Amino acid sequence: MDGNLNNNQYSQPQGQPVPPQGQPVPPQGQPIPPQGQPIPPYNYGAPVYNPQNLEPVSIGTWVGIILLSLIPCVNIILLFVWAFGDGKESRKNWAKAQLIVIAIAIVVYIILLLAFGAAIVGFLSDFPYGF
Repeated sequence: MDGNLNNNQYSQPQGQPVPPQGQPVPPQGQPIPPQGQPIPPYNYGAPVYNPQNLEPVSIGTWVGIILLSLIPCVNIILLFVWAFGDGKESRKNWAKAQLIVIAIAIVVYIILLLAFGAAIVGFLSDFPYGF
């Protein structure tokens, strides 16, 4: 090194104010507020905490949910609404789990249908007169 270290080479670039001591640094792209004013909170894209969503679903509501889920076609629509709409977390998680179980059941049903369908076609093709 040349021995002539500039003490300001590691300091804050000119034109950008330094936040007051004891205050957090604002996120990138936000201006630093004037001295004495607090920095507003920033969300960083995290979900907003809502304690109402964490309350448990009542027994009466569960009975209604289960009765509504027994109605054909309506149940699929309601499961999507409950899973991806606003509401209590327990109901949202239950609806997502139900949709996953239904998707797995459909895949298993299609696999069994193809397997047994192929077996039946193979069995019927063995008859001399065909069907």
